[in-house]
Amino acid sequence: MTRRERWSTALMLVSGAMCWWSDEVSAQLAFSNATIGSGLESFIHSPNFLAAPASVEWTMGGFGIADFNNDGWPDIFLPRGGVGTDRLYLNNGNGTFSNVASSWAVASAHAGNGVSCADFDRDGDVDIYMTSYGTGANNLGQPGRHRLYRNDGASFTDVASAVGLAYTAPQDAVGDGAAWGDIDLDGDLDLVVAGWSASGVGNRLFRSDRDPKRDDVGTFTDVTGSAINMNQSWGFQPTVVDLTGDGFPEVLLAADFLSSRAYRNMRDGNFVLATADFGTGVDDNGMGSCIGDFDRNGAPDWYVTSIHMDMPNPAMHNGNTLYLNAGDGVCSEVAATHGCADGGWGWGAVAADFDGNGWEDIVEVNGRNTAEWANESEYIYRNTGDGNFLRTAAETGFALAADSRAVGTFDYDRDGDLDLLVLVNAGPVALFRNDSAQTSWLELDLVAAADSRCAPHGLGAIVECRTGATTQRRWVHSGSGYHSSSEPLVHFGLAEAAAIDRITVRWPSGQSTQLLAVTPNQRITIHAPLAEDLDADDSVNTSDVLLLLAQWDARDRADRNMRRADINSDGIVNAHDLTRLLAAWTR
Repeated sequence: MTRRERWSTALMLVSGAMCWWSDEVSAQLAFSNATIGSGLESFIHSPNFLAAPASVEWTMGGFGIADFNNDGWPDIFLPRGGVGTDRLYLNNGNGTFSNVASSWAVASAHAGNGVSCADFDRDGDVDIYMTSYGTGANNLGQPGRHRLYRNDGASFTDVASAVGLAYTAPQDAVGDGAAWGDIDLDGDLDLVVAGWSASGVGNRLFRSDRDPKRDDVGTFTDVTGSAINMNQSWGFQPTVVDLTGDGFPEVLLAADFLSSRAYRNMRDGNFVLATADFGTGVDDNGMGSCIGDFDRNGAPDWYVTSIHMDMPNPAMHNGNTLYLNAGDGVCSEVAATHGCADGGWGWGAVAADFDGNGWEDIVEVNGRNTAEWANESEYIYRNTGDGNFLRTAAETGFALAADSRAVGTFDYDRDGDLDLLVLVNAGPVALFRNDSAQTSWLELDLVAAADSRCAPHGLGAIVECRTGATTQRRWVHSGSGYHSSSEPLVHFGLAEAAAIDRITVRWPSGQSTQLLAVTPNQRITIHAPLAEDLDADDSVNTSDVLLLLAQWDARDRADRNMRRADINSDGIVNAHDLTRLLAAWTR
C-alpha cells in the first residue's frame, strides 16, 4: 500500500468518527471530516530533506487561505515541501476544490515552508508570501529563495527579488512563518518573517516604502538592527497585533528554546524589547500562537504552543502558555490553571468561537512521532465562559491523531460557522466541516481602499459587536497559527441573540465606523472611510473641519482623536492636514 493509500484509508476511517457528549458543555460542538470527495484528498505534504538545511524538514508545513480569484469563496494555497509541485485549490462553491496551480503559475517544486497572505500592493486581490529553502540537493538549503507571488487576477508573478523580500539571511537558508502588519500606520503593509536558527539572523522586519501616489508594488527595506533587534530568537512564527491599546501594533515572536519575545512599538518606527515588561516569554519551546480575547475583558490575549511532558524536566515551564492581558499589555500566564496547557508536542493554534456561544475557543494541533507524543490527538479547548477551557478531541468529530503542523480557519461552505484545515507534516491535509448546532452569527469583510488611510483588509482595526449587555472584540491581525494564514474574516458567534445593537470598527487611522440595529446571520462588507472623512459619515464637510481644528498642533499619536485629524500621518495636526481636507470637500 502506498503512503497516499494509507493516508486515504486513515481519513476514511475518521471521516465518520463524529459523536457528541451528553454533557451540555460539549453537546453543541461537532465537526465532520469532509476531506474525502473535496478534491483535497490527493494532496500529500512531501518535504525534500536534501533541499532543506540540516534536519528541519520535520518542522515544515504551512498553507494560506484567501479568496484569490475574488469570487466570494475562500481558496487554499498549499506548498508541497519540495517533492512534487505546490497546489492552488480554488473553491468551487459546492464543498469541493480544484487544483489550478499550473494555470495560475504557482506549480513549482521547491522546499516551500511558511505562508502569509495579504493584498500587499492594495490592488484588490490577495497576494502570497512564502518562505522557501530552494531546490538544492546538499542538505544546506539555498538562501534568497523566498517568494512573493503578486496576484495578477488569474495568475501569479513572483516579485520577491524585485521588491527586496527574497532574502531573510545573507548567507543562510532560513525561513519559517511570516506576518503582515502596518507597523507605522502609514497605510502600507510591512512584513515580519521568522527564522529558526542558532544565529537568529532569519528574524527580520521589512518596512514597506511603497509610494501611494504611484501605481506599483514598491519596495521593502530591511530595518532589522536599526528599528528592532530579533537576533536572540529561534523564531518560528511572528504575530503583529496591538497588545497595549495605543493603536500601534507590537511584534510578538513565538520561538524555540526559551527565546519567545515581545517587542513594544514606540510609535516612531522603532521597537524595544518588552518581553519581561509584558509578562511573556516564559514558554520553553514556543512554536505557534494565536490571539483572542479569551476572558472578554476587552484586551487581546496571546496563546503560545509548546511541549508538554508527563514528567517535565526540572525548572521547565511545562506545556502551552496563555498570556491573559490586563489591558495595557501586562499579562499573566495562566494556561495550567485554565485547562489549556497540556497539548502534547504543540505546533499550530487558532482562536475562534466554534460553537457560537460568544466565547473564543482554541484549536491546537500537535505531533512528534516518538515517545509519549506518538499518536496524540489534536485538541479543541472549548471556552466554558468562566475563565476555563475544556479539552476535547475525537468526541467532537475533530478526530485526528497525526504529526500535524499547521491549522487554519475559514468558512469554506459559507454557512456562518468556521471550519478547519489541518496540514500533517509528510502527510495529508484534513478538512473539518463545522456541523455544530446553529446559533446566531455575524461575519464581516473589511476593505480598505487606496483612498483610505488604513492598511488592506483593515489590518490593525478593532471590531466590537454589542448585543444587549455583551460586547465582543476582535483584533484584525496577521500571524495567528504556525506557518499558516487563515481566511481574513471577522467572525462573531452570538448565541441566541435575535438582534445586534451595534457594530463598531475602530480603524487604526483613528476613524470609526458604526452600524446600528444589525440583523444577525449575514455576511457584511465594511469599507474604511475616505482619508479626509474624519467622522466617517460619507461626506467631507464642516463637521470634519471642526474635528480637525479641535486637534490643532496635537502630536500624541497614541490619541485616537489626534490620529483621526492627522490626515497625512506626519505626527502633527497642522495646515497640511487642513489643506488636504479642503481639497476633498464634498460638493
